[in-house]
Amino acid sequence: MSENISKSNGNTPEAHPQQKGIIGARRLIGQERLREQMWRILAEDRISHAYLISGQPGSGKKALALAFAEAINGVSNLGDPAPGIRSDRRSWYYHPDIHVYLPLPSTVTRDELRARVELLAADPYEIVDFAMRPSLTSQEDSKNRRAFYSVEYFNSEVRKSAYLRPNEGRRNIVIITNIETMRKEVVNSFLKLLEEPGEQVMFILTTDKLNALLPTVISRCQLLACQPLQPDQIFHGLTAYDGIPEDDARFLSRIAGGNYSYTRFYDLETLQENREDIIRFLRMSYTVDVEGILEMSQKWQSGYSKEGQLAIINMIEVFLRDIALYSAGADESLITNSDRMEVISNFCSGLKDARIREMLETLEEARMLLSQNIQPRLIYTVMANRFAAWMRGSEAPVLAGQPWKHMPSVTEIRES
Repeated sequence: MSENISKSNGNTPEAHPQQKGIIGARRLIGQERLREQMWRILAEDRISHAYLISGQPGSGKKALALAFAEAINGVSNLGDPAPGIRSDRRSWYYHPDIHVYLPLPSTVTRDELRARVELLAADPYEIVDFAMRPSLTSQEDSKNRRAFYSVEYFNSEVRKSAYLRPNEGRRNIVIITNIETMRKEVVNSFLKLLEEPGEQVMFILTTDKLNALLPTVISRCQLLACQPLQPDQIFHGLTAYDGIPEDDARFLSRIAGGNYSYTRFYDLETLQENREDIIRFLRMSYTVDVEGILEMSQKWQSGYSKEGQLAIINMIEVFLRDIALYSAGADESLITNSDRMEVISNFCSGLKDARIREMLETLEEARMLLSQNIQPRLIYTVMANRFAAWMRGSEAPVLAGQPWKHMPSVTEIRES
């Protein structure tokens, strides 16, 4: 794309009202320690040429990167402003010295890209990644749109912006989100920019997968680590900024898995339907109802985008944790699905030997596989296969490193 994606000819995005934790058009959820660290960097005037913000999806990396860039160039959106930093409503979207880049799929229109950038300008927690949200017009669009930084995209856009001089800010700031999606040949070119940066250029990078980056990239950046958001922080965001009633926000914050960005867009009615499906899925896993498992797995794959799949996995995790808490005699106030206590009690009575820890580990692996674009129906099928054994307190029927044995073993378990 020949157009700088951080600029647009569209109308001015509506600014959020000034509230506690917001100055100008920026809101930030949690991450107080990291924000204080950023203010210290500004106050002590020890700005590095490259920063790498890492953390799990939905923890606010983009929002922090944008606010940090604004603060460096004179606009306070990090919270309490440092001395000499003004507070106003001008954002990165209109700043000539802040350039923002998203990984792109192989085919994307200018209007499509502009629409996502405008969403991000209006709301720094908006889901704009093509891989996680293939379509802005359909919540159920689950087509695969792998996004990355190609050689052409890097050379025509990112590299060019790195050689610009500041117009009115302290630095020419280049924000590159999801740096882990850079192709190998692009990383090699980017390393040269990191090794020999221009005098007034600054890079702010974000990543969901710190371990996927080359050590040479990490070593050339100052690392800023986001912590997983806590349920009370997500609860505050949902009630203060998203207008969600407290009872609903309390439930959502518990199933969020630290991901504020996705949780705001969950439909509560759909979540309740999903919860009933999850209960059936666990029962079908125990009884090894192969037909039911395959039908449910296909239903989830065809009906939900990637963030929807993550919501299902989070809800399964919460339900399993409720079972573990109830088994340990925890107070009912600690049970997220407290309105389904009879179901939880029945599960506990019938699953006294269940290996909940192993089941939870399977869910963590499922999240990783989803990020690698493995078909969800295959993930759910393998998950059910493992659950069938672990609910009985048995070893998994297929050892790690032998995934091809999962389907035959379904029949073996049922016959046993």
